[in-house]
Amino acid sequence: MRIAVVGGGPGGLYFSILMRKIRPDCEVTVYERGAPADAFGFGVVFSDETLTVFEHADPETYSQIAERFTRWTDIDIHHRGFMTKSGGHGFSALGRRELLRILQERAVALGADLRFSCEAPPVSDLGWADLVVGADGASSAVRTALSRDFIPTLDRRHCRYMWLGTDLVYDAFKFFIAETEHGVVQAHAYPYDGRMSTFIVEMHERTWKRLGLGELSLEESVSWSSQVFAEALEGRRLFSNKSRWINFVTVRNRRWCTDNVVLLGDAAHTAHFSIGSGTKLAMED
Repeated sequence: MRIAVVGGGPGGLYFSILMRKIRPDCEVTVYERGAPADAFGFGVVFSDETLTVFEHADPETYSQIAERFTRWTDIDIHHRGFMTKSGGHGFSALGRRELLRILQERAVALGADLRFSCEAPPVSDLGWADLVVGADGASSAVRTALSRDFIPTLDRRHCRYMWLGTDLVYDAFKFFIAETEHGVVQAHAYPYDGRMSTFIVEMHERTWKRLGLGELSLEESVSWSSQVFAEALEGRRLFSNKSRWINFVTVRNRRWCTDNVVLLGDAAHTAHFSIGSGTKLAMED
């Protein structure tokens, strides 16, 4: 069996790992337009329930990931000078670049052919493959090419957000709510290693426009965010990583497969980052 995987993110890589485990005689070719070390965002987070699924699916990958985890159990909501704590949850996180490296090395060790800095051929040119896996994200080219079959619905939501990071290591999943003269701005933050935390700034489109953030450069937007959340950052910096103000798009598809083509991860569905499940869902797919 010959398989073409379009997209070398966590979902595409984990599929390649599991497929080579159960069918080591199959050929798996992964097309990834980015370089091996490319990674947008900062950290990714998993719940304890998800980790149990991963441990059973491939103990070798799980053990390598678990060795690098930062763990915590609380969610803290900061609003108007008060903090509300919700405990007993169980979260683990690590850097997205570190996760990709582990999955890449495991996939190669199992015999998958990973082709980086390589645009995937159009679906129409993948006739040699017995199976085509579209793991190419929310803007999936595979889904677009076969939209009449998948019947997607793309719902562009009404908030703007930006992925950032900070060198302040939090001890919980943090939600900071700030009230400005033009509307509410909130931040979602969580640690992912011993040096850094993810820090996502989000607000309604109306607030974003009233604040004039669309007219600012990336550096100015980062500086503005640092000022709004100065108390939450405790004097630490915010960092960008190919960051920009974007709208979350809710992706749904009436079908996830057609003939020998199947979608997984954000190509098939999206989940808002506030529940930290995008990478989890792609790998569980």
